[in-house]
Amino acid sequence: MTQDMIQQENGIFPGVCPLDCPDTCGLLLHKENGKIVKVTGDPDHPVTQGAICNKVRNTAHRVYHPERVLYPMRRVGAKGEGAFERISWDEAVQEITARYKGLIEEHGSESILPYSFYGNMGILSVDGMDRRFFNRLGASRLKQSICNSAGSEGWKSVMGFNGGTVPEVTVLADVIIVWGGNIVSTNMHQVVLAEKARKSGAKVIVIDVHKNQTGQWADWFIPLFPGTDAALAVGIMHIMFRDGMVNEEFLQHYTLGHEELREHVRTYTPAYVSSITGVSAEDIEKLAELYGRAQVSYIHIGNGLQHHDNGGLTVRSIAALPALTGQWLKRGGGASKSNGGYNSMDSDALERPDLRPNPEARTINMNRIGEALAMTEQPIKSVFVYCSNPLVVAPDTERVREGFAREDLFTVVHDLFMTDTAKYADIVLPATSSFENTDLFSSYWHQYIQLQEPVIP
Repeated sequence: MTQDMIQQENGIFPGVCPLDCPDTCGLLLHKENGKIVKVTGDPDHPVTQGAICNKVRNTAHRVYHPERVLYPMRRVGAKGEGAFERISWDEAVQEITARYKGLIEEHGSESILPYSFYGNMGILSVDGMDRRFFNRLGASRLKQSICNSAGSEGWKSVMGFNGGTVPEVTVLADVIIVWGGNIVSTNMHQVVLAEKARKSGAKVIVIDVHKNQTGQWADWFIPLFPGTDAALAVGIMHIMFRDGMVNEEFLQHYTLGHEELREHVRTYTPAYVSSITGVSAEDIEKLAELYGRAQVSYIHIGNGLQHHDNGGLTVRSIAALPALTGQWLKRGGGASKSNGGYNSMDSDALERPDLRPNPEARTINMNRIGEALAMTEQPIKSVFVYCSNPLVVAPDTERVREGFAREDLFTVVHDLFMTDTAKYADIVLPATSSFENTDLFSSYWHQYIQLQEPVIP
């Protein structure tokens, strides 16, 4: 089937959106004369049902963009200049191999660091074969914590695993709270489901620090001061305990620590919480009443509110709210931050840590790459970058730039385009687009795993 799809010059073929987005849409790829000329949504996908965003609709332009890197290249100018010469794959592989052998012999295998995230969400490409290679090499490990680690830990501390309410049943909620997420721009199919609920009488409440598109779409937008979301959640709890809106039977049977929580929130009166959050005491009372008295309530927790020094505790506080009302017993009730736990893979089978000659190898936090590249003890001597662009995304940009500008740092960048980071590389390798590969894609929102087979060579 795979070869048939590649070889057929014309037709419509199934595809998957590879982007780091919760929706993970099913696609239809339209080919004419061997090229993808149009990308549309797959109406048969059980959740995304044919609707896709403009970014994905224009993916073919990215695949065939004239600036796409097509050949291996070697740097011929100063780091950062972007001056390269074309070389063969054999030359590129031989140079990388020789440099790595030398570094391992002189500085040890942990002097080599892979740096990646999810420019492509393929399970085989980005969570499998790459990890196997760097495990077998004995390279330093990378802590991939740039996006949602704090919130995930906060959620799991309440729920135990990385999953909550599944999307399809949220249409049954009569109160939907979107807390710290601009889902009109970042999770469009959850908006579609919320609209269905709204047509059945549901109220949509958005809590955020500024009135983005999702705030404008809401029935009620509640602005609050940055970093004060946990205080608002605890203030809601205070009113729910005070006014008997909690499900005592659920708390007794299914929770731990509810007695201590009840005592802890006593001091978080509406007036006190208002002074912290900037939300009026009257609105805090109204919000608690709407949420606490709802028959079926759902909270959609976004990523934005975890990007503070209290981010984990913030998500932990919000995640506790559905337990107080026993919403987990109701179809459509509860909350979600990420549902990736439902699609968990056997990571050991994918990544093969058993191949590693140094099981106790150090771990470098990707957020601290600038600091790590400045280390003089056990220095990093090579970075292999793929599916990420640290000079743009990593904190402390100037320090990151200084690190990648080191003349003694051997850098390989494997990408579709000459990124800011690639301009500092010694070797640039061309990457394939997801439509050229066999891969599996899971979602961290819905529960479907999708197969992508090559559609173009």
